[in-house]
Amino acid sequence: MDQDKLPYDKFSVDSIMVYAERLEGHTLREMTDAAELQSPNRRRGAFGNAVEQYYFKYKPNSSQEPDFPEVGIELKTTPLKRDKSGRYVAKERLVVNMIDYDTVVNEDFERSHFMQKASRVLLISYLWEKDVDPLDYKIVLVDLWEIPEVDLVQMKLDWETVVDKVRAGHAEDISGSDTVYLEACTKAADSSKRRTQPFSPVLAKPRAWALKASYMTAVENEMIDRRRQGIKRGAGEKDMGVLELVRSRFEPYFGLSEEELAQRLGISKSKDLCARITKRILGVDDDAEIDEFVKAGIKPKTIRLRANGTPKESVSFPAFDYYKLAETDFEDSDFYSYLQTKYLFVLYEIDGEGAYRLRDVMLWQMPDVDIPEARRCYEQMRENVRRGRADVSVGATENRCCHVRPHGQNKLDTRPQPYGPPVTKKCFWLNAHYLAGEIARARGK
Repeated sequence: MDQDKLPYDKFSVDSIMVYAERLEGHTLREMTDAAELQSPNRRRGAFGNAVEQYYFKYKPNSSQEPDFPEVGIELKTTPLKRDKSGRYVAKERLVVNMIDYDTVVNEDFERSHFMQKASRVLLISYLWEKDVDPLDYKIVLVDLWEIPEVDLVQMKLDWETVVDKVRAGHAEDISGSDTVYLEACTKAADSSKRRTQPFSPVLAKPRAWALKASYMTAVENEMIDRRRQGIKRGAGEKDMGVLELVRSRFEPYFGLSEEELAQRLGISKSKDLCARITKRILGVDDDAEIDEFVKAGIKPKTIRLRANGTPKESVSFPAFDYYKLAETDFEDSDFYSYLQTKYLFVLYEIDGEGAYRLRDVMLWQMPDVDIPEARRCYEQMRENVRRGRADVSVGATENRCCHVRPHGQNKLDTRPQPYGPPVTKKCFWLNAHYLAGEIARARGK
């Protein structure tokens, strides 16, 4: 991997994780330029390969080294599904690496190839849904995982149970029922395939080390639960509503610049500085979800205001898929769901010296009276695509609330359209002047 062409520092765990965590809550269609993806049901590994190739920008491989060898991190993607109660369960076991019967007999657990691969894992879990395009699977968990020390004893026993059978010349007798957390699962495109083993002429099924689905269900639910934290309430705060509670936490910091906030809260500069400031003010860890926001469907969004109260920039949404736009009615669209979301606007206003200072917080959702105007923007862009003119956008002067314009890295960052050549990625935006009026109205100005 050429470091100059990567959107992260391959020598830094923090850089890799900051970049990886941007995937959480999104889909590959939103975050990459992948045009299509084979169903993981037909081609196992297709989703993981797409994450490697289109997001992390390295070629999928079968190297014995971890995927990020410079920092010893292995990348693993794994599907989750919901059971009848709505709880997440692992859809399948997590395959770690193939077992080489000839070499595994000379390994010990602590220095085994399995431990080289599994000791430090960047785990990306996505929600599998029937009849959903794999590009639209939502990524629900991105986290760095290491085998808990308490699980290592059983993991070692499982590993030795399997390896002892190979050493005894009975690799053909290995079974998933032999072990508890770690198993040697069959791994071959053709069930009739067999391979040699070192201490017997009997051929055995090819197998791979894998963490059992039951184990992964427990691991992933624990990680998801651990990452959700509530805003801790002090004396006199127990009867406060969410906005009142949030405002009470922010008020002591009003008037401070971004740089002053970072210094006071002990945060290093980064692209997501303001998002981290919001979480620190609310007493929540940087990588945690805010429980009250999850329950209320609230999404924090930082907005920088000019001196006249107009946002410095219009607010963008994820890039849309031209095929999906052409086929989807407004009420069923992602754009409509974004407009039905409640946002916590964290407002920073520029001062006379060019510094942005924290001024206010407010909850906002597009008023029902403005939805028809947003629908008009959506349907105008949809009609452009259907006419084979996806290159034509909807200007900010054509719609009071919204507009459409490019949202790619450059002109070469394109997506296919159904009735013409590929077109630069685009997305819907909320107009800056429209938001200025909404913010002034909410603040009583």
